[in-house]
Amino acid sequence: MPNKPDPEDYHKTPLFQKAEEIRELATAIVESAPDDAVESDPKRQRFAEHMLEHSKDDIMANAYMIGAKIAGAYGMGLYDLQMENACLIRRACREMVVALRGLEMGGHKEEAHFDLLRNAVEEFRPLFVEWVATFKESDYLYDDWGLFNPPGASPDQS
Repeated sequence: MPNKPDPEDYHKTPLFQKAEEIRELATAIVESAPDDAVESDPKRQRFAEHMLEHSKDDIMANAYMIGAKIAGAYGMGLYDLQMENACLIRRACREMVVALRGLEMGGHKEEAHFDLLRNAVEEFRPLFVEWVATFKESDYLYDDWGLFNPPGASPDQS
């Protein structure tokens, strides 16, 4: 049986605190973004508006996912499920930063604010790497899909 930490302890970790900072920065960027795209070419206006709205949605969904997946992985204590959540966190960080380009394409040109978010994600990365290193390979449920099994895992050992 895996050792389960206190489910509320993750709130106190530097990793989760940085995730909250990222969420707050993302929220501020999205709230300051215009509601309508700015495009001088009428043919591109619809595309720019779609990019703007889609990018705002992506940024917020990914910003919230980071903290939620930390909480989920922290409370599980199972290597395979922690690794799955870690992959989703990594993806959310990357997609959130990429979505900033969609805001730019929609006319939101706040490079200084975008850089604050990019920098926060870069500060998050070493905390994330340190956290992933704490996952215990001995505590797992065998992943029949074969993606998140620790080295040497077999179905009859979990």
